Amino acid sequence: MTTDTPLSAAARVVSAKSYVDPVTGAIEKWLPLHQHLADTAAIAGRLWDQWLAPAVRQLIVDDVGDASAARGLAVWLAGVHDVGKASPAFAVQVPRLAEDMRLLGLDADSRLHGSPDRLPARHELVSHLAASAWLEEAHGFDRVQARRIASILAAHHGKPPDAAQVAEVRPRDRLVGAGRWRDVRVELLEAATSAHVSETDIQRWRAAELTQPTLLLLSAIVIVADWIASSDYFPLSELGEQPWQTTRERAENAWRKLNLPAPWTPTPPTDDAELFRRRFTLGETTTPRPAQAELMRLARESPTPSLFILEAEMGAGKTEAALAAAEILASRFGRSGVFIGLPTQATADGMFARLTEWTQRLELDTPVNVFLAHGNRLLNEGFDRLARDGRFRAIGDTYDGRRDASEDLVIAHQWFSAPKRGPLSSLVVGTIDQALFGALRTRHVMLRHLALAGKVVILDEVHAYDAYMGQYLERALHWLGAYGVPVILLSATLPSDKRRAFAKAYESGRTGGTAPSAPRRAWVARSTASSQPDPHESLNGDIGYPSIVAVRGGSPPLLVHPASTGTSRVVALDRVDDELDSLAGLLSDALAEGGTAVVIRNTVRRAQETAARLREEFGQDAVMLAHARFLGVDRARRDRRLLELFGKNGDRPEKMIVVATQVVEQSLDLDFDIMVSDVAPVDLLLQRAGRLHRHAGRSRPSRVDTPRLVLTGADWTCSPPEPNPASQKIYERHPLLRTLAVLHGCDALRLPDDIPPLVQAVYGQEPLGPAEWADPMSEAAASFQNVTVSRQHAADQFRLNAMKRTGDLLGLIGFDAGDPESGAGARATVRDGEDTLDVLALQQNGDGGYYTPFWLEEGGGIQIPENDLPDHALTRVILGCSLRLPAAVCRGRLIDRHIRRLEESYPVLTWHGSHALRGELVLVLDADGRASLDPFTLSYSPEDGLSYTWAVRDALPESELPV
Repeated sequence: MTTDTPLSAAARVVSAKSYVDPVTGAIEKWLPLHQHLADTAAIAGRLWDQWLAPAVRQLIVDDVGDASAARGLAVWLAGVHDVGKASPAFAVQVPRLAEDMRLLGLDADSRLHGSPDRLPARHELVSHLAASAWLEEAHGFDRVQARRIASILAAHHGKPPDAAQVAEVRPRDRLVGAGRWRDVRVELLEAATSAHVSETDIQRWRAAELTQPTLLLLSAIVIVADWIASSDYFPLSELGEQPWQTTRERAENAWRKLNLPAPWTPTPPTDDAELFRRRFTLGETTTPRPAQAELMRLARESPTPSLFILEAEMGAGKTEAALAAAEILASRFGRSGVFIGLPTQATADGMFARLTEWTQRLELDTPVNVFLAHGNRLLNEGFDRLARDGRFRAIGDTYDGRRDASEDLVIAHQWFSAPKRGPLSSLVVGTIDQALFGALRTRHVMLRHLALAGKVVILDEVHAYDAYMGQYLERALHWLGAYGVPVILLSATLPSDKRRAFAKAYESGRTGGTAPSAPRRAWVARSTASSQPDPHESLNGDIGYPSIVAVRGGSPPLLVHPASTGTSRVVALDRVDDELDSLAGLLSDALAEGGTAVVIRNTVRRAQETAARLREEFGQDAVMLAHARFLGVDRARRDRRLLELFGKNGDRPEKMIVVATQVVEQSLDLDFDIMVSDVAPVDLLLQRAGRLHRHAGRSRPSRVDTPRLVLTGADWTCSPPEPNPASQKIYERHPLLRTLAVLHGCDALRLPDDIPPLVQAVYGQEPLGPAEWADPMSEAAASFQNVTVSRQHAADQFRLNAMKRTGDLLGLIGFDAGDPESGAGARATVRDGEDTLDVLALQQNGDGGYYTPFWLEEGGGIQIPENDLPDHALTRVILGCSLRLPAAVCRGRLIDRHIRRLEESYPVLTWHGSHALRGELVLVLDADGRASLDPFTLSYSPEDGLSYTWAVRDALPESELPV
């Protein structure tokens, strides 16, 4: 038996963990508390030295005032995080081990075993109380500073308690333990102190101005260290025995087996043109476009980490600009990673392929870890391949011929496979939700902060988020500013109120100010102007195009106008009524000589109805349908097919029509000859128009040789025109009417010149449209204002509070919104919308067995084993059959009824043993692709996706009927 620090027999007998034989129920192994604390401290030291981004370390060092004291604080906190397990409330959980403690004077009331009476004294609360009291009594800390540091211990399970919970525990000696229990806690605290810090370090802690961002980062470090120290890498001991290895030996063995990748250390070329050539496959003579060159210049010259807002037309190379600038910013400001957030899973999948290609051109010396951050990541073939080969050679190995070995250096490490750990990877692509979760009141939010604090953050298509999501984005920017994270926002164009809101949110975090209150801001914007000059005045209205705004904090935003690329085009603008026959006639005429068309509908139902009518006119093979209500694998196949046919190097068909919803609106590099679109807000219409004649140099039939956008989805005989009710439900009537007003009498769009003035006009306050439109537009504006404020208040209920320079972590989360990724118990998400359900679709044959859908090209018609877990390949096929039910099918009380019914009819009980499939709801389709979900009949086909009808209309109240 070997020990590292002399401890009393009582301190050595307190237990941290135990193992129960699942058959006999007997305790077979255990781990002493002192050893678990020492293990966790040792791992925290290695995380600090070998894994944390330099910028994260520096932020903590700046607050503590000394590098040694800052490292010592992180290690000490890890080394005492579970000291509260030395308490009766924890000890009584395992009577066999509690008896060993009792024999050495650590008595506990056995009646507490299994009793809810012990629950208020959770061990993290006891750790907080013990450390706070010890810092005050033994080292002269004032009460506020002692509680501030100790609150990190209270938060190490991901949700800090509030002050009332702490106060409830304080007088309960029966649970907390006085006398000998208190002596043991003090002994463990002093052992960690003597092992890891000096008296000088403690003096620095006492005087340190620890901000809330630093407290959150320290709490995240403790959580990560605790997770590693609680894993199988650290073996338990036989019952009654102490560990036979030293802490150093245990930690070295575990660290070697874990084999975490070292932080990415970017070394970009100093010449921007050379950087571009070496990072992107654009040709040896290619030079950066003006906007790309300007963003890189600002990244090199910015004196501090900043927020950059790049607004440039569709197809201008904003992604390449952001990646090049991110590498420069990461190198200059100690960031060891990049996070790229996109609107949807489909766009994130597309970006992941671009990220891995870029990563392979980074001329790496050591492996870098990548992660795809969304729920269907294993369906992405590129990520799945990396995940199945998620180990790599030992850190420190050298690699000859770096370019040849580059593919081996892009890895997906096994430890980061869990959703909460994955974002801690160096290079991450995901839906924007992953960034917005950092602004959500949810357990382990500090891990979200640690994941972003050490990176450069790129958020694409930021114009696409509504008032609800906007609240989370502003709060996320506020916290990113507090951590000094360089942020790059990309958009074709932003309404000025969004541009100003994003700038103010980031600046408030950088300067330590209070984040603006969004619901109040909506009304304040209409009040009289302040006597103080507004430093953001330059961001109002049409600021020029393209543009880059740099927000640094403490000084007015910097506005730069890159030179125009010199390319412009005119898009003819027409209207057609909302009759399907009229649409068919228009397309028949336009495509008489061939060509490609896209019809964009605002709802799936309209898209399906449109596709059915156009197939009658043009034939089954000439019409392709794309929307979000396909199985995951079917939708992925359609996205690939769209790119194969209409992408930059696509094999374009002679004549074809794509009918789609908003899935073709963002981030897919598609090119069509003519577009028909439902009326939508002007910024989204312009985004859609970016898919018209996108790729220069193509030969097009004469009738579609100039780009043409045709608006539909409105009754043009009304004054003002009346948008389709379904479109109003999605976008609200107010922005639709203002869009129609600004386009009234317009027969052409000049891109990109018209983009800024049109967008600023629609989202501005000036009256638009003919005089006779005034009253309807005024009514729509008032209704929209009420809806916007309501959505902002709804978001604020679940939104994390703004950063506090001072204070502790107690009560930081408060009302827990639940796990936003698992959906289990989650009471909020960062996206507005009605509740719905995700299911896995299987088919049942006449033999009673369950099969993967028979129409699947890969893995179709495979019978699901009843008594065994499916292997990895089959699991991927099953997960690819994910399907989101329409919100209309789940409205009101129906969602709870559906969950009960689907759970009661769970077809494959063995799935409960699968980590990937456990808890998934299964929708069983018959041989014809039909299923009943009372009072609806669901129907699925690989050509049309999911549709539904309701057979018992009278069974539902009017408010719950589908629209």
